[in-house]
Amino acid sequence: MSKNYGFKYVSFLYKKDHQTFDEFVSYWTEVHAEIAIKLPKLRKYVINPIDRRQSPESPVDGFCELWFDSLEDADEAFSSSIGSKAFQDITNFVERAVDIKTTEIEKSI
Repeated sequence: MSKNYGFKYVSFLYKKDHQTFDEFVSYWTEVHAEIAIKLPKLRKYVINPIDRRQSPESPVDGFCELWFDSLEDADEAFSSSIGSKAFQDITNFVERAVDIKTTEIEKSI
């Protein structure tokens, strides 16, 4: 049996070169997340920092997951004033972001 959880937006993040991992995570969790969680119709926000000192093979410094009921809800959220503020804030702690849109399907075991 499969279960569809709606729309998920995932962003793979590369920290700024001058930042330490701790500075990157601190800004992400204490400043940026406080903006992101206010996005309209956001159901779930997950932060996944990756410490390359522990995982040197990782090509990214972290990724986030933003969950919505539909692609339309996500588009509405990102087009909102909070969405604009969140996108503008990313430049304060992220050098580069790679964004994907996906639908998560879970298989029961």
